[in-house]
Amino acid sequence: MCLFLDRSIYSYCGGTLVQVQGCEGRVARSGKAVDRFVVEVPIEWLKVSPDGSTVLIFGAKGTRIWRWRDGVGCERFLQASNTRDILGCGFIAINGSIVTLVSSDGSLLGLGADDRSLFASNLRSPHSFAPRAFCQLPGDRLALTGAFFSDPCDATITVPLNELFNNPDAVQQAIKAKAPVRDRAMDVTVGPCDPGAAVVLRDPENEEIGDDDDDEHEDRADVANFAGVYIREFETGRLVERHPYAGRAGSGAAIIATTNWIVVQTVGGVDMIQRSTGTVRHVPRAILDVSGAQLAMVRDHDLTSVTSIDSVV
Repeated sequence: MCLFLDRSIYSYCGGTLVQVQGCEGRVARSGKAVDRFVVEVPIEWLKVSPDGSTVLIFGAKGTRIWRWRDGVGCERFLQASNTRDILGCGFIAINGSIVTLVSSDGSLLGLGADDRSLFASNLRSPHSFAPRAFCQLPGDRLALTGAFFSDPCDATITVPLNELFNNPDAVQQAIKAKAPVRDRAMDVTVGPCDPGAAVVLRDPENEEIGDDDDDEHEDRADVANFAGVYIREFETGRLVERHPYAGRAGSGAAIIATTNWIVVQTVGGVDMIQRSTGTVRHVPRAILDVSGAQLAMVRDHDLTSVTSIDSVV
């Protein structure tokens, strides 16, 4: 959910705009700065919670994470325990409450407002999977994007939220089930498509698989060797549509499908793919807010407008 523009990084969600440059950041609402923060290393990535109350700040090649919160300010939050510990953090909204997701040392934790653990899910055995990005999907599902141990490609899997809260092996079972939405490519990312589907961006580059074990990969045979975006239903697994696309978006980039558009966050703005034709339109200086299904436009470090995606013609 980041826009990289003019040596700054921007993120917007829940009415909160965060702009950082180097080690310094600024939090703004309604055109006014509400706080500023400084961390010890250059900032590389941002995530803002759906309600705008919390910001995750990533640095040191993703091995250190700070957290800014309303009324608390910025504090150290998470640091990799060793060189093999791949960190991942994100948010989900459950019944109006924000849950912070933390992936570290072979476990996925869900933390409540007081940092109390709400669930812990096994990421280590029998499949070692390290998710770096998370996206809440329709039908109370969560998409996890990351990589399996020793695999050069990235993968995305989906798991029901109720399973996460009640079954410590929910992620392992989702990996085994390979459904309802799963993919693997050099770059892959997933986002919501109401009412009951997901939109996926994949770029296999030269690393597509499927010839060595057709049974293992039959769940995505209809997109094998395909580079672009596609929409798949959860209940049936049906491929609804797909469009070739070669934009500047990598694994974990923000993506959403609405009635008329598929929108992907890219360097310098967003790409809007018209679902009826596959035509791509680039919108510079736009931040994609997936949870709000809207675009926030920035100029001179401030918002100029916030527009619903479905209102774009």
